[in-house]
Amino acid sequence: MFSVSRRFAAASLVSLLLFSGCQTRTQSNAGRSSVSTPEKVESKTPPTPEANIFVDDAMLAKPYAIIGGTVENVGGERLENLSVEIELRRRDGGSTERREVAVAPCDLDPGKQGKYSLKVLSDEWASSRVVSLRGGAARREVAFKTQPGAKRPPEKIGGNVVIVKTPSRKKSNGEEFINTPDNPVKVP
Repeated sequence: MFSVSRRFAAASLVSLLLFSGCQTRTQSNAGRSSVSTPEKVESKTPPTPEANIFVDDAMLAKPYAIIGGTVENVGGERLENLSVEIELRRRDGGSTERREVAVAPCDLDPGKQGKYSLKVLSDEWASSRVVSLRGGAARREVAFKTQPGAKRPPEKIGGNVVIVKTPSRKKSNGEEFINTPDNPVKVP
């Protein structure tokens, strides 16, 4: 029979041959993968944004939350008939709903800005995010980049301040302990 070292050497050789056989490429696979690689690289590069969307923090006006922001045209062409699509997430269940909000003014020349605003009940919706920017007569998607916008101002504290006066306590004459050996009280 074989010795342990010969068995180990044979097992190693067989496993190396199997693994190296899995690694070799046929000519058709090699040609196909080298052709498809540049296509993948080209498709993964994001398009240059034509607009910046500055997303403001939601402003609270009880019982509503006002979701809004600013759209800025950073491209070289005029953007027409713009609208922002916003995804809202419900507080109960976590389901989502999309709403389309018009930008005012709806046509933006290069370098110009427009505002959008949506008023929703704050008790129904937990969060929101900008999903897409659409423009033109064909409602095509416009490439955009989101950035943080205006911060929510701090909430105002109510003007009514109530001062409650408590009765003043007498100064103790060194008798601040209630439970003393002279005055024992059973503690429950």
